[in-house]
Amino acid sequence: MGLLRELNKIRGGWPGGWKQHARGYTDGDHTPPFVQPTDPDDRRSLVPPLGLKEYWYPALPDKDVGWKKPVGLKLLGEELVLFRGRDGEVKALWDYCPHRGAYLSWGDCFWKGFVSCPYHGATFDGNGECVEFITEGPDSKMVGRVKAKNYPTITLKGIVFVWMGASAPVDPHEDLPPELFEGETSMVMNTFRYWPLNWMIALENTSDAHNCFYVHRDSLLQVRSRTGGRPRTPVGYRSKVVNNKTAVIDGRATTGYYAQDGRMPYKMYYPRVGGSWPLTSKRLLWTWLFDWLAPKPWNKGPRFEQPDEWEGMRLPSMQRIHFHGPGVLYTRWSVPVEENLTRIVYFRSRRVPTRIGRLHEKLAFLLYRNWLIHYNFSDQDYDAMRSTRYQYPEYLSATDSHLVAERRLVTEHGRGIERRIAVEEATTAERLVAEAHELLGITGIDDYGIIGGSADKATTQSPPAEPISG
Repeated sequence: MGLLRELNKIRGGWPGGWKQHARGYTDGDHTPPFVQPTDPDDRRSLVPPLGLKEYWYPALPDKDVGWKKPVGLKLLGEELVLFRGRDGEVKALWDYCPHRGAYLSWGDCFWKGFVSCPYHGATFDGNGECVEFITEGPDSKMVGRVKAKNYPTITLKGIVFVWMGASAPVDPHEDLPPELFEGETSMVMNTFRYWPLNWMIALENTSDAHNCFYVHRDSLLQVRSRTGGRPRTPVGYRSKVVNNKTAVIDGRATTGYYAQDGRMPYKMYYPRVGGSWPLTSKRLLWTWLFDWLAPKPWNKGPRFEQPDEWEGMRLPSMQRIHFHGPGVLYTRWSVPVEENLTRIVYFRSRRVPTRIGRLHEKLAFLLYRNWLIHYNFSDQDYDAMRSTRYQYPEYLSATDSHLVAERRLVTEHGRGIERRIAVEEATTAERLVAEAHELLGITGIDDYGIIGGSADKATTQSPPAEPISG
């Protein structure tokens, strides 16, 4: 050991000795911590770091809560204990014994439908009432006098949802997707992920312009596409807020900006760097096959119809889009855990009338779709967004118009939102979105950079002076 240590000193840090702490002693490749701005000229100053609490949220799969041991779980910065009540339904209490503060989740369910504290045996039912106190015997005077905080729950499609608000819970139909309340022909398959970043950064990622042949260009979903996802455009989505609950986008007017004879070019020339993107055309060797298959009858299906207010970014923190195939509804729900940790809950919803069809959907989800969409594809989202730092000023683009709408929805219409800072009516970053559209000659922009109204010049712009190869 001594010789190796001395040799290491002689070797020093050469070669490449600068690399070990190139980004500082603790940073390395770690995701930077979330720091919220406090600037009145920044709408992000109003975003609650631990989420909007006066809502129902998905907690965990019902099957993962048994009769013998309670389960601990953190939601929106609050620690919960979940166990089965006497009626067989999953119950939730604050993971804190009111006697001495011990974790109830470290205890046991000695009797069916009750949870007992590991320290002194205070035993609670699903409503949080202390019904026994083991160490004091049957005549304990703690019974009926001690109560643990209760969180209302409901189980739908095998998922336990918890009301996290301090007020009385709203009707679950108000907050939870309508397909969860339908019969067995409405399939809702799910998976749970963790992203070490803030919930709002995760929420802002979906429907971002980045996926047009860039962030997801090497995902298995996109390597078969000649456009690589959304077509490239300098124009922002039209957005509208529906019933103060949902920010809905309409991207149809933006997709044809660079179209030539009604067709988007494959490669575009970028004059300031003297090159084209994509760098090569090798994907065209196989994308013709998928283009040919796309319109075929066997690849069609009925659209998953739903009210407008359930399509887009829906409060408190979910994104819902038709994705990867007809009749399929994709939901990504960003559930806050801590300021720097988000539980990502995915739903893949589809209406399938036959048992054989439902079996096929389950097998396909387990064997490849879950990995393909929620891991291979979406992990690229995380890798791209995770260095986002909220504390620094932004210079927003026209394509950030929907981002502006989402932030205003959360901070203006979120249930129970607290306006701790008097933020400007229209911030500098929001005005930049509007200015960018004005430079493109597009009208119908409000002071916040949100596009509304009827069709504008987005589909009739002339192509750039330099050629577009394709």
